[in-house]
Amino acid sequence: MKKKLYITRAIKITALLLIVVLFSLVLQSYVLVHYDGNRMRLDGYYLEEKNSLDVVFIGASDIYASFAPGLAYEKFGFTSYSYATASSTAGAAKTMLKEVMRTQNPQKIVIEVNAFLYGFDNDSRISSVRNYIDNVPLNENKIEYLQSGAIPEGEEEIEYYLPLIKYHSTWNDYPEPSGKYLSQIITQHLDGSTKLKGYRTQTAYCKTAPGYPCINNTLARNDKTLSLLPEYEAKLRDLLEYCKEQELDVLFIRTPHMVDKSTYGRFKRANAVGKIIREYGFDYVNFERDSNTLSYTESDYYNIDHLNFYGSAKFTEYLGSILTEKFGVKKSELSDKQKKNWDTAAEYYHKLYDYADKYTNTEYKETGHIQTLEENKTVMGYIDNYAEKGEIPKAKVTPTNPSEEPEI
Repeated sequence: MKKKLYITRAIKITALLLIVVLFSLVLQSYVLVHYDGNRMRLDGYYLEEKNSLDVVFIGASDIYASFAPGLAYEKFGFTSYSYATASSTAGAAKTMLKEVMRTQNPQKIVIEVNAFLYGFDNDSRISSVRNYIDNVPLNENKIEYLQSGAIPEGEEEIEYYLPLIKYHSTWNDYPEPSGKYLSQIITQHLDGSTKLKGYRTQTAYCKTAPGYPCINNTLARNDKTLSLLPEYEAKLRDLLEYCKEQELDVLFIRTPHMVDKSTYGRFKRANAVGKIIREYGFDYVNFERDSNTLSYTESDYYNIDHLNFYGSAKFTEYLGSILTEKFGVKKSELSDKQKKNWDTAAEYYHKLYDYADKYTNTEYKETGHIQTLEENKTVMGYIDNYAEKGEIPKAKVTPTNPSEEPEI
């Protein structure tokens, strides 16, 4: 009798523990988390049907602000997604690549090289590390990354495995801003996919700072180099060795930027990166020295580091043509469900573009207000409302400072 009682109690205790664990997993996956565009973008990536993407872009804000997958699908027929987070680190690059290969089998992987160009230790920045790894599901790639010494000094290791500990106080962020993102992430999961496929842009025009003129007209034949920081060169070579060992079809690029004396060091490091990449037999396209992209003007950028929605439209079509014509990326064969998904992405890209164009030529032109356009419920509502009624809402000013520190 007692034995039966002990068994019953053990079952009840085990069931209670399982409920607590499951409830905690739900909380740390959807409620008590740090919500921002990085979270939404990576969550959307993992919603994509396995082996359904033809091209995956890896990198930082340089790439997700430069390439619009919905437009590329409409123009060229291939499917794509930016697996990217703001200020992503050199140490995360190989993990990002492994995660892409774990979930997709793309025709081409495109890696933007910004992570290796810093003149300071970006890999020890807590925000840069957490922007990415907090949003990766717990699996062997995440564990390998966390055990590689990637956790910044002074941070508690357990908080990276159990983000609930770090973000338990985000109860205070409800209903805004976290509530806005939570409702959008629920929408993403109900839909089974995102509409913008990781794309994010702004409506601003770049204004160069006094004393820092743009020098893009001098760059086409400028092959000057500056050595990478030793730890970044080591991580780049490690990534290249891995790509070679795995026989991966990878293209490395540097997206367009407005270069001035504060960022000239990064430009020279981008040249140095190209030489290292070619040593390993991989292709590298430097759009900071391309005559087509060097013709972009201030009206194509929202700051010196990022293309705006006008510039990204140009660059998407240009890079899309290179991927299809030079590198053989082919049009997808899609199921009816997949086609509907991507037709929606193309539709929403145009809704966003039309809305942003109207906003830029009214609100921004008149008041100097700037709007960030990314996948959240508020912005989706603005886009839909404009498409239906032509209404442009008043928006808060958004800063457009470059994401990197100047290197004078």
